[in-house]
Amino acid sequence: MKNKKKIGRFLIVAVIAASIGFLFLGNDSIMNIYKLRMEVKKKEHEIQKGRKEIDSLTLEQKKLKTDTAYIERIAREKMGMAGKNEKVYKFIEEK
Repeated sequence: MKNKKKIGRFLIVAVIAASIGFLFLGNDSIMNIYKLRMEVKKKEHEIQKGRKEIDSLTLEQKKLKTDTAYIERIAREKMGMAGKNEKVYKFIEEK
């Protein structure tokens, strides 16, 4: 009778230990699922950031194709260009 009780307790402890092991270890563990969810959130954030950048670049592309005032501003600011009958002055700092 005592042996049956010992075996029964041992089985209960073994089942509980195995259950805890499955919960925290392996591919389907709580820890692994949590890590995967965090990775999904990170990737979703990266996708959202990429979409915003695409929208911004698409808008700029559209402006560069159609908006002459925008094209002129970019030419002046980034390319240092001047319009007809304009003089460009370059200031040199003294050391």
